[in-house]
Amino acid sequence: MTTSYRPQRTLPREPQFMHGTPGTIYILQNDGLRQGLYKIGATRRSGVSKAMELNRDQQQLIPGVYECVFELHTKDCGQALDEILKTFQQQRRGKRGEEFYEFDLDDAAGKIANTIATINRQGLIRQQHTLSMMRHLEPDEPTTSNAEAFTPPPSGIFRKAIQWVNG
Repeated sequence: MTTSYRPQRTLPREPQFMHGTPGTIYILQNDGLRQGLYKIGATRRSGVSKAMELNRDQQQLIPGVYECVFELHTKDCGQALDEILKTFQQQRRGKRGEEFYEFDLDDAAGKIANTIATINRQGLIRQQHTLSMMRHLEPDEPTTSNAEAFTPPPSGIFRKAIQWVNG
């Protein structure tokens, strides 16, 4: 009697490795849960695709169907999710690791949008600072061409190739 081993697929824990990654913050509603209870999360895709993924998951213990009721793109979804979860930590419900929260959807959407706008603005400022630093490191005008700056190896096929290109 042979049984085949089939590994169970596990979903990644997204916020830990998503710092610095563009993505989407979403709010999902499940019709199997009480009214006003929502799941907050982050994904590199869309909130709708995350809801579809959770609905297809055979290991999902929560009855009902997930529906995406809010999603917003951000430049750093890991940092955004951390800040948002801190904001709503008093409204958290359920087991540890399950990000379910009880709140008014319109109020939460406004708070999340403000948090994401702040994080996107901070990312833009960091990006501009990095670009300005890179401009200071660039030389003004090269005095030699790339061909003159390159010194060929002392012998061998590469030297012949360089001589052929330059000659």
